[in-house]
Amino acid sequence: MIKHTTFIQIIAGYLILTLGVSLIILSNLGAGAWDTVYVGLFNKFGLTIGTWSFLVTASLIFFNALLTWEKPQFKSFIGTILASAGIDFWMELVFSGITVTNFSLQILAFITGVSFLGFGVSIYIRPQLFSGPIDGLMIATAKRLNISIKTARLINEFLALAIGLILGGPVGLGTLFVAVFLGYAIQYGTDLLDHLKNKGLKII
Repeated sequence: MIKHTTFIQIIAGYLILTLGVSLIILSNLGAGAWDTVYVGLFNKFGLTIGTWSFLVTASLIFFNALLTWEKPQFKSFIGTILASAGIDFWMELVFSGITVTNFSLQILAFITGVSFLGFGVSIYIRPQLFSGPIDGLMIATAKRLNISIKTARLINEFLALAIGLILGGPVGLGTLFVAVFLGYAIQYGTDLLDHLKNKGLKII
């Protein structure tokens, strides 16, 4: 049973990280590898970015199970639903009709987006209740190909990037920046949360 405070923390984490994703997309400087897939599908087939996020990641839950010959990790649907709902909340409601064309504002939106994305991830992963489908794909690929987690993640990211490029998603220099610096943003967020917890903030 998920505790009330834990669930609130998970929701807060996803709300912040999807704000980050949305700001990165709005900057038009290049999104993360998997986000280029969602945006590319949105540009080609309509629906919403959040809907494609749900469809792709939900499919990965079952694909991962096939790769490992294990039962689908249904807990991962929690993150899938929260991520897709969060993206559509920001993109379809809060930022609807907004286009960022000024280069300085694009840079600001991008850097702020990466910061929020990293901080949001650092919040939702603390309870360690479930892994996301993309992380699950990394683990399943490593098991199936008998390779390291690091190599599996690299293969999956390049595969997503290639698909996003084919679909016309927002691949750019920012995509490389996200790949390189997101880990640092997550680590900084984790250190900040540890500091706040030590100061008495009631978080996991």
